Amino acid sequence: CQSSESQYAQFKATLWIIMSCTVCSETTATPCGGCGTVSYCGKDCQRKHWKQHKANCKPYTIVSSEEEHGRHMRSTRDIKPGETLMSTLPACVGPRLHQPTPCCLGCHSAKAKLIKCTKCGLSVCSSSCAKKPAHQGECQLIAESGTEDILGIGIVTPLRIIALRESAPNEYETILSMEGNLEELKSRPIWNYLEENVITPVLSLNIKNISIEIIEQIVGIILTNSFEVVGAGCLLFGLFFPPAMMNHHCVGNVRITLDDSNRMTVYASRQIKKNTPVKFNYGRALDTTWTRQINLMENKFFTCACERCLDPSELGSHISSLKCYQSDCIGPVLPSDPLSMKQDWKCSSCKTGVKAEDVRNILKELQKETAVLNSNNLKEVMQVLNKFSQLLHPNHGVLTELKQFLISGLGRLPGYAIVEMKESDHLQKISLCRQVLEVLDIVDPGLSLGRGLMLFELHSTLVMVSNMEFEKTQNASIMLSRLLEAETYLKEASKILTVEPPNSPYGQLASTVKHSMADLTEYIHSVQNHTMSA
Repeated sequence: CQSSESQYAQFKATLWIIMSCTVCSETTATPCGGCGTVSYCGKDCQRKHWKQHKANCKPYTIVSSEEEHGRHMRSTRDIKPGETLMSTLPACVGPRLHQPTPCCLGCHSAKAKLIKCTKCGLSVCSSSCAKKPAHQGECQLIAESGTEDILGIGIVTPLRIIALRESAPNEYETILSMEGNLEELKSRPIWNYLEENVITPVLSLNIKNISIEIIEQIVGIILTNSFEVVGAGCLLFGLFFPPAMMNHHCVGNVRITLDDSNRMTVYASRQIKKNTPVKFNYGRALDTTWTRQINLMENKFFTCACERCLDPSELGSHISSLKCYQSDCIGPVLPSDPLSMKQDWKCSSCKTGVKAEDVRNILKELQKETAVLNSNNLKEVMQVLNKFSQLLHPNHGVLTELKQFLISGLGRLPGYAIVEMKESDHLQKISLCRQVLEVLDIVDPGLSLGRGLMLFELHSTLVMVSNMEFEKTQNASIMLSRLLEAETYLKEASKILTVEPPNSPYGQLASTVKHSMADLTEYIHSVQNHTMSA
């Protein structure tokens, strides 16, 4: 055992290393507020060092560990909810590899009428689009090859990455350093399609120093690391670094936004403690465990074993749970193995067992009915909700989504306009909002977009109910209480939605929220004045 004196000496030495000024070595220094990785004795030294430090002043770093299965992103300091971690344009954007949407390769619009580029033969919508920067990478590579083969647009995104070797070598090397999951990908049925429609055609161009191994690696990197990007009506792949270094977790701690220039901004949706992984949910928060596992394997070629996936109750959210069939029991029916659909299920209260085959049949029937469901037909939505509420836990992911359909439609769709809604309809909407928020608070917590939308809906319905109640009771105190509650929800919704790009649908809603906040504040003041004078 070390003596207390030697331990104290080590502590002092460590403290000196951490707290010494990066510029002048003064021992009285404080860490940089932006990244926490360097320290300064004062503003003068910080200003002197800023030009050099600016590029590295980030609240995250890329590290490697066995625990996180290789390279991943970690925070370098405590990050508060709502803070921006990074904002970046994609290194590459292009069509999907598997069954890509036909589109112009200059402007990425999915137009019905397309023509062939005179240099490479690929699809563009006009001669001017053929000259756009987005199309030059693949166009030049194909033109230089001299091929007369008819090539599909599935080869475009790999070619755009290969073209970076000359135009942006650092970005090219960064992309090639990403994980490709080739071993898993080659075992999947999709690999035969990729070999025939992407890999072999690219290889046939005989691009200098581009081997089949490099092409395969690029294909794996695209499929493993890409984010979906929407062009002018066309679904595309985008490769973003460093966002691609965020590992997956089924309850992430960040959210992302994409503006109309494809700039991705990553925000902390909840507090991220220093030296902990920065994680993004690459799936859907309301999907059941089994659905998430299938989608992750099909789209990202890995499965998840996070705390949520390993917990039969999904952290108490019960998104996968069924309802116990025993009439005198209200316990949830949970899987004995949440990562397998072949194991039987059991009620956690009365211990009644349910065969795995019976569970699969229920879920198949549920999938069949929801696949053809018109979410704008609220009567149909309610019928499906009532039917499966007899079988599924009230918080089940599909039931929660059906509730979201109802919340969105009530007050908007024909036959359910606000002027047609009764007080009981508004009270039902309030109840549905609270039920959905109860689930989202567990699986999509913090400053998540889903919570922001629900909070906005809840606030507006509370205001309507407060007015209706006042007309009956003339009780301004109760009305004021309702309005103040609505104000708290609207404030949080505003904080969540304000980061959405202005031209996006949610950005436009954020503008509405801003006006609603001003109107509600003024309304509350008038009610307060009325209450005081009464």
